[in-house]
Amino acid sequence: MNNDVIIGYILLALKNLKYSEEKMEEILDELRFLFDNKSEIEAANYYNSRKWQEEN
Repeated sequence: MNNDVIIGYILLALKNLKYSEEKMEEILDELRFLFDNKSEIEAANYYNSRKWQEEN
């Protein structure tokens, strides 16, 4: 799966959740930063660890 597909899914979810365009742009900026600075393995490990459910 390439980044454009992932971004598309995220944008659809954010739109469905009624995020503002400004907030969506902020999230996309952070996402692009993470694409450049984290590996797919790091991202998958973070998701699968469920640590994201414990953090605030």
